[in-house]
Amino acid sequence: MKLTVKQYQDAIKNSLSSRQIETLQILYSFPNSSATAIELSKALSPTSTEAIVGAGAIGRIGKTIASYLEFTPELYNDGRGEDRPAYFSLVGPYTADNGYEMLKNLQKALDNLHLVDNDIVTQQLIDRLPTETMKFDESTLYREGKVAQVFVDRYERNQKARLKCINHYGDKCYVCGFDFGQFYGSIAKGFIHVHHKNQLSEISDEYEVDPIKDLIPVCANCHSVIHLTKIPMTIQDIKKRIKAKRK
Repeated sequence: MKLTVKQYQDAIKNSLSSRQIETLQILYSFPNSSATAIELSKALSPTSTEAIVGAGAIGRIGKTIASYLEFTPELYNDGRGEDRPAYFSLVGPYTADNGYEMLKNLQKALDNLHLVDNDIVTQQLIDRLPTETMKFDESTLYREGKVAQVFVDRYERNQKARLKCINHYGDKCYVCGFDFGQFYGSIAKGFIHVHHKNQLSEISDEYEVDPIKDLIPVCANCHSVIHLTKIPMTIQDIKKRIKAKRK
């Protein structure tokens, strides 16, 4: 059974988590919307060297879609003598040469929901780090065209800068010390937001990010609080707030 664009749209809107949608956006952004399991693993968790991270993420997305639509995909042999539902096939088939190749109907569903786009929305995914701007920044940045100009112009460069930052500082929150992997287990190992210290509105076309000086790993909570103010708090500001609360 081939799922329709509408079925994918309904499943995305009503069943997928924000993290699962982000995974689909990442896969979509690769050339030809194809990536190997290890490429996905590195994009989802820069410190990961295990293909299971990417493969597991795709499998869980397929299983969530299948559960929502009350649909069971065809079985496949897992190589250990067991036949299992091929949940990954609801995202795209896997080949040794191309990895996971996102199905056209799924790509179209993401397009229709404005989760990806060949213009501004894709540039947002490619050019900025997660949670980097808040709603009060967006209209100005869109008007000035700076969301699409942010410090990198290629997804690969964004990932390279992110990876260098995490390799230098580690994947624990630099502010509060929270470790996603330790708290949530292997599914979250290596997961961390990366905060851009400079305000995006002040970044020029010529700006080149320094992964050590300009970026810092922070947990989702600290990152959100940093951006609660129109002029984002500094790392020192939020550390002082935490220290004061812990007294």
